[in-house]
Amino acid sequence: MNISGTQGESLSQWIQRHRSDIDAALWSDGYVLFRGFEVGGLEGFENSAAVACDMLYKHYGDLPLASASDNVYFATPYPKHLEIQFHNEASHTHTWPSRQLFYCLEPAPEGGEWTLSDGRKVLAALPPEMLSEFRAKGLVYRRRFIRGLDASWQQFFKVDTLEQLRDKIAPTGHEIDAPSENDVTVSFRTHAVLQVPERGTEAWFNQILLHHPAALPQEVDALLCKHFSRDKFPRTVFFGDGSEIPAEWVKTIDSVLNQCSTRIPTQANDVLLVNNLLLAHGRRPYSGNRQIRVALGDMRAHATA
Repeated sequence: MNISGTQGESLSQWIQRHRSDIDAALWSDGYVLFRGFEVGGLEGFENSAAVACDMLYKHYGDLPLASASDNVYFATPYPKHLEIQFHNEASHTHTWPSRQLFYCLEPAPEGGEWTLSDGRKVLAALPPEMLSEFRAKGLVYRRRFIRGLDASWQQFFKVDTLEQLRDKIAPTGHEIDAPSENDVTVSFRTHAVLQVPERGTEAWFNQILLHHPAALPQEVDALLCKHFSRDKFPRTVFFGDGSEIPAEWVKTIDSVLNQCSTRIPTQANDVLLVNNLLLAHGRRPYSGNRQIRVALGDMRAHATA
């Protein structure tokens, strides 16, 4: 759903007046694009996010902070010439936001479009035998926190010591293998398909394309292969029983997600509100400068696959 504002119209005030309509659109279309509103910079974006969500999420470990309030983050730091593939935010963990907002401070001169893929349509389009396997087995994500690569385990889990890490993740079902503080692997078993019982629906909901080696760009795969075997990459994903997800299945998943996708060119002051339960998101490659900020809200906890 696209909403156009008039010059000088406050986005936060508009959202506050029309919150029920926005809520309905998030369940029907899965997203709302606000264009032409007066956002009011980062402070205004945070205010808009606060009225679009019941509660914003602080201290998210996978994105760098962009505000002193801990409620606004920088977008994923990833090479601009590479595509950020479809994923549902934090679906590889035991909690995730049901709503995510993106604020375009500066659009790229070329490329950089937001991409969205409807997980309900993906379920209908995936081969039934493939979907049956994912339903039955679920997924296990394995993340190796290696010093100098990606976020550190201290940053991601907001702890200082391995003892604190073990205490924090034990109740959530995570497993840990830590030969040293410089080489920590955390595993988590979860679903590939999300049930949304209050809506009587379900959606494809995971980060397979961000974690499976078969989905990596060739240059990234080649670089990692110089240092690690593929089953020891910093990020990997398997079926929930530990067996490998076939590479050709990953290619099919990528194709289906793209078939079910929408591409949104960005303009300055655009704000995109996404239902993270239903829609996966990504980003197209771009050139030049591009500045995006992010807010997360209305957290959900691990549910049955």
